[in-house]
Amino acid sequence: MSPPRSRLRSILPAAVALALPGGCSPRDPYPPGVVAAPASAAPVESMDDPRIAHLLDAARTWREMRGPGREVVDQLVLVADVPTFFSALAAWDGRTFYPILIDDPRWTLPFAEAFRPSRILRWPTTPRGVGSGPVDEWGAAGEAVSRAWVEDEPGQVDLPPPGARPRDLGRTPPGLVLSHPGSPALAGAAALAAGRFQPLVRVGRVVTEDRREEPLGFAATLTEEQAIAFARRVEARVASVAKSYGDLGDDVDFLTLAGDWPFRYDSRRGSGMNRGDRAVDDLLGRELPPGTADVDGARRRWAYTGRLLGDAPASVYRAMAALFLQPESALLWNTYGGGHPWSDYDVAGAATILRLIRPAADVRAHAGSLADLAAWRAAIEGPGGRDLLMMNSSGSPVRFTIAGGPGLTGDVPLDGTSAVSLIHSFSAADPTDPDTIAGRFLDRGAFIYYGSMNEPYLISFRVPYILAQLMVAEVPLGAAFRQGPGEGFGFPWRLVYLGDPFYRIDPDRARDRPRRAHADASPPGVNVLAARPRPDSPDAAGTLDWCYEASLLASATLGTAATPDVLQALDDLDRSRLDAGRRARFDALLVDRCLAAGDLAGLLDRLLRIPDRERTPTVWRAVETAAFGRLAALLREDRFDDALDLWGRIAVAPWRPGSDFPGDLTRRIAEGADRGRLPAFRARLAGALDRLDPATIPTGRREMLEGSLRKLDKDLAR
Repeated sequence: MSPPRSRLRSILPAAVALALPGGCSPRDPYPPGVVAAPASAAPVESMDDPRIAHLLDAARTWREMRGPGREVVDQLVLVADVPTFFSALAAWDGRTFYPILIDDPRWTLPFAEAFRPSRILRWPTTPRGVGSGPVDEWGAAGEAVSRAWVEDEPGQVDLPPPGARPRDLGRTPPGLVLSHPGSPALAGAAALAAGRFQPLVRVGRVVTEDRREEPLGFAATLTEEQAIAFARRVEARVASVAKSYGDLGDDVDFLTLAGDWPFRYDSRRGSGMNRGDRAVDDLLGRELPPGTADVDGARRRWAYTGRLLGDAPASVYRAMAALFLQPESALLWNTYGGGHPWSDYDVAGAATILRLIRPAADVRAHAGSLADLAAWRAAIEGPGGRDLLMMNSSGSPVRFTIAGGPGLTGDVPLDGTSAVSLIHSFSAADPTDPDTIAGRFLDRGAFIYYGSMNEPYLISFRVPYILAQLMVAEVPLGAAFRQGPGEGFGFPWRLVYLGDPFYRIDPDRARDRPRRAHADASPPGVNVLAARPRPDSPDAAGTLDWCYEASLLASATLGTAATPDVLQALDDLDRSRLDAGRRARFDALLVDRCLAAGDLAGLLDRLLRIPDRERTPTVWRAVETAAFGRLAALLREDRFDDALDLWGRIAVAPWRPGSDFPGDLTRRIAEGADRGRLPAFRARLAGALDRLDPATIPTGRREMLEGSLRKLDKDLAR
């Protein structure tokens, strides 16, 4: 049971004081070439700091702006497609709601395991009228949002407009969800708008004079002038639907971007490394002076921005996770050493606070010699969760600095419905690419991600123990992470928040509150998922469907009891007889059930048995993570010969284009072996070179192995 708020107010200052690191030196932590640091550049170290007073004042207002007190119905609804999703979403009302997911095991299985519903329903598929023309998804999304806010009858036409704040529902959350027709994330946008009582507002694509027929999408880089024009257009659209938006604590303080708009713009201001790509998202919601705006002077915010990414199933999953899941565990990881400013980012204080506000949660903190790569691998594969992950590191879009490393995208956990904060350079350079760090976390289930899309500099991030205190104050994460106008990096910068910006950690453990029991009777046409025996038929598709249903029930209500039967059925199933869509479902099931059984070795063996020409991207990436994990376990157990056998299965095998994973694995085993083991590794390297088949081996593999052999010979000679 959480301590009462009055007790928290009395114990937190003392607890934080005990956890604070030593005094900071006055040395300017800005590197050369950056805009001169103002006097207020030092990180905020106290909740009494006047630079965050405006944030705490607004948070008091935001805590009261929740809208009607909806009850959560204890069920999970699955739908087949986007039109059916809108039909199910429209069944919400102002008093009750429940999670709805588009049926894709990559998202349904981890969500079911985290939410643990007492029953799972399949909503009847919405018929598409033959010959009725194209479906108006924007209209369907808006109608679903309107109906989800109120109790209504199916034929009722007198509904609240979805693009305006709902009336007569109390003080609803002060935000807007921005999207457009054709957006891949429109379904997720509707989910957040319906769940948060926030208007769904249409904002058009970005077009330029020379490309009016081809709007600029996520991957485009805007000029600074184009970015400012887009920010002004968004503000004008907000002004058209909100009575007041110019100050924090009014009608609009949060913007969720759920459309295909550019992610970056090229800033030519400043000098040195201060010039270059910045985040479009961090420019929006700021007070821009008239005329040619001085972007660096736009420090005052009227709204905080988050971006909802993904196709329909992924964006809906991220919206539903933000609406219905709260962290029950936290993993805090600090790879930094040395003095100021790195010592300011120690995680011990944050861990102390999180343990106070959620005493039943699993909160683990690793730092110093206990935060190396081997410990990381053990932490992400062992018991205990990481629903909230806060990590300090450095590196690039595809690697992070860690003792015994570097860490790579293959070291991102295979599973996890999580909120992630990564203090690190470039991790979110392209969050749509699962081969980058942010992209891999999102691909693996993160529904909140905060990080940098370009070199951010350390002190542009909030220190962890202040961030934890802001969580206690129920500040939405989209605002808690961001620096304000009086802080050193309060101007438009390079940090991005991916997910629902109004998501907040609930100190009252809202997820533990009793849910409303579902009705015994199901709506017409709804199918309640129930356990059934494994089919005797050799039909591969039917067997796969049974495996999926059994896995859903195991994840949600039965623990892992059904896992052995499902794994056996998957082993018996001829994957080659499945179509492409069912193969992707098979792969997601295989990963999920092996993880549920704690069988990483079995997962790797099963994945490697899939012919390389049949492997989906999910399989290739899962092999990387499973192989790194298996190698780490074998080295911990001093089973070096088995580690060499594992390396041999991959070192000379075909691999997906653009990936240097065989080289990464080769380097990792060389770095993880003590000197006495190196001769055995050298013999395996030489033997692998002899066995290479020039007709099948990818270009560059021989060069990698020959280079590794030369380096190993030098190491042995020393």
